[in-house]
Amino acid sequence: MFSHLLNLIEIIKCRKGFGRTRSWNRKDFKIFHTNSYNNRDARNYIDQMKDSVIETMVQFVAYKDSDFIEKTLTNRDTQLFTFFHNRKDEKGRKFEGVTLSFSLEISKDRFDRIDLIFEDIALNNIFDGEINQVRLYISPLNRYAENDYDLLYWDASDRRSIDIFQTAYLDNIHFYKQDRKSRVLKKWKHKYLEEFKKREKMLKGSSFPF
Repeated sequence: MFSHLLNLIEIIKCRKGFGRTRSWNRKDFKIFHTNSYNNRDARNYIDQMKDSVIETMVQFVAYKDSDFIEKTLTNRDTQLFTFFHNRKDEKGRKFEGVTLSFSLEISKDRFDRIDLIFEDIALNNIFDGEINQVRLYISPLNRYAENDYDLLYWDASDRRSIDIFQTAYLDNIHFYKQDRKSRVLKKWKHKYLEEFKKREKMLKGSSFPF
């Protein structure tokens, strides 16, 4: 009963634009681990992602509104969290991956958001540690009420820039393994929320073995 109520509250908050969650960014996610970064640690990594992966995504699709990205990612108050997840899509395909979530508080508990998501797909229930798709959600708070956001997408069928994406994905695998204890973010309510779930089964070849 408590879990149901808490999930309902989170849904209502999300619909009204409160909190960091954008439900469309995490469809079907089961988040099994979360890291947080203090401002000093986050700053270099935010700059690195902005100048490599995100710039590549923007150029790849000739995205027109890069000013919002630049403003959000260069703001010294922007915070970084990483969410590690498993996912099964409507076709039954299995994924694992990581979301880099950049959030800038605009008003109390309401945020501009940019989410960068890397995913690896399992073939025959085995992961190979190579990036298969990258998504970039651009979610300004002032467009939240209209459920309006931009989505940039890349998949491995286009080999351009794959080295940049693969390097960034491996960096996050490293952070998961090496800094898991020092960066881990645990909130009491996570164990009650539907999207935060321990893995029932770890597939062979997982890049996130703990």
